[in-house]
Order: sequence, then structure tokens, then C-alpha cells
Amino acid sequence: MSRLTRLLALPALAAAAYALKGPPDPLRPSGPEDGVGPLTRRRYWVELEGAARDPEDIARHWREHLPDHAPKWLAYFRGLDGPIPPVEVGTRLQIQMMLVRRGRVVVEHIDPLGFRVRTLRLHPDAGTSDFRVYPQEERGHVILQIESLLRTNSHFDRLAYIFGAHAGQRRNWELTLLSVAAYAGGRIVNRGHESLEMTHLAHSYTVPTPEDLPDAPVGLDKGTADHA
Repeated sequence: MSRLTRLLALPALAAAAYALKGPPDPLRPSGPEDGVGPLTRRRYWVELEGAARDPEDIARHWREHLPDHAPKWLAYFRGLDGPIPPVEVGTRLQIQMMLVRRGRVVVEHIDPLGFRVRTLRLHPDAGTSDFRVYPQEERGHVILQIESLLRTNSHFDRLAYIFGAHAGQRRNWELTLLSVAAYAGGRIVNRGHESLEMTHLAHSYTVPTPEDLPDAPVGLDKGTADHA
């Protein structure tokens, strides 16, 4: 190996060593302000007709059995502080992503139709992911959605995302949604994904504030949708 090649390899090796070692405060909650690169909203959805289970049952099972719905070769979930279920506000999960990358998240919100997790510093992303069941007017007609609002945790993670991690992430959530849909029953009539990068973004579902409760509606009803 030439001297020039060794010199060029040093920054990559240093970045990889940092990523594998992790930050000094790995269990501190993180948000987009802690990350680098563009603020990105990634949304994945599956629309069902004739679902055999109630929306609340689907959401509860999804939350309590996320490790069973996610493909383990892409995202192996387990409890950080103890076995799961139960999954409650404050429950922390550890994730082995694509068998090589570690991640940690904490459940920060639960309601009858979904839940939201926030990344901890030991995660390749910085932000939140929302897992939601949207009941439609016709009984059995529901939309299952995963929506992430994130920046990458570091420049190394940004490069990894650009050069292939995004495909694994998309496949992970697509397979997770298909597993939840199988539990729900019914027929898939629509599915898809989208990614949006802007300076200011918000989740399509906004967590109610204490001032909103107890009358705050859930889902896409009036008062909770925030399409940024």
C-alpha cells in the first residue's frame, strides 16, 4: 500500500472507529438538532380493506410485538432494560441493524392508535419515528403508517445512508408493515413510501399537549393533523 493510499484511508478508518465505538453519552435522547445533513421525513404506508381486527387491537399488538413484526436480519429489536412486552412510555429498546450497526430508542408517546419512539445517541439517526393506525370511515378500512422525522447522526452515517443503508431501512419498514397487515387481516389495496427533505418538517400526526387533553382527538381528526 502506497503512502498516499494509507493517508487517504486514515479519515475513513477514524470515522468507522468512531461509529463503532459510539458517542460518549450513548443513552441520551436525541433529536434532529443533534444530527447532520438535511432534515428528512420518510413515510411508509399500507392501506387495508376488510381488516378483521379493530384499529386499537392492531396498534396495541404492533407496539407490544414490534420485535416479532420487524425482520430480524434487518432490525433485531429487544428490550434494553428487560424483556418486552410490556412496552410503556419510557421503555428503551436496543436494535441490531443489518447485523452490524447498533441503535437505541426510547418510547416517548403511546395512545390507542399508535406510538412514537425517539432515538438515543447510540443510533445512526437522530429524531423520532411514529407508528400509527388510521381508521377510515368504512369498517375494516385502515391505513398502517410508519413515519420518521430524522437527520443522520454523523457524517459517517450520512455517507452510509447515501451508499445503501437507505435501501435496507426502506425494506425493513416495508416488511414490518406487511407483517402488521397480516395480523390485521383483510386485503392490501395500496402501499408505498416517500421521502421529503426540507428545512422545516413535522409529523403528520402531532402528539397532543397537556392543554389539549382529555378532549384531544386521535389520528387524523380535526386538531391533530399537521401537514408541514
